Amino acid sequence: MKSTVVGTIVVLFTVSLLVGCNDAKKTEAAELKLEGNWKLVAGSQSPACFSEMKFLNNPYSKRSPISAHETTDNFTQIWFGDYEKEGNDIRVILHEPKAEPFIMAADRNGNELKLQYEWKSADLVCSYQPD
Repeated sequence: MKSTVVGTIVVLFTVSLLVGCNDAKKTEAAELKLEGNWKLVAGSQSPACFSEMKFLNNPYSKRSPISAHETTDNFTQIWFGDYEKEGNDIRVILHEPKAEPFIMAADRNGNELKLQYEWKSADLVCSYQPD
């Protein structure tokens, strides 16, 4: 009788550990992969979106390089700076030319990167695909 009770306790303990480990994997957030060249998808929801974005990776720092192309008619202004990822938020700090830091909310689904951000007093929703 004693061995049956001990066996049952061991089985319940093992099952609870396995369930706990399985739940831990589900709650881990997948890392947002941004690195690469991204081009604005034709027909993006906001016409004032950056036309191209390049996210680089600096494995030695919390910040990584970024460049953003702002195209108006036949003129393209290229902005250079850094970005930091925190979950699905991207903090962008543009240095050349200088601009106020801003946050991009990012969502990636396969080869589509959707960014929501405020730029020059406009709320933008922009979709990009790898270049």
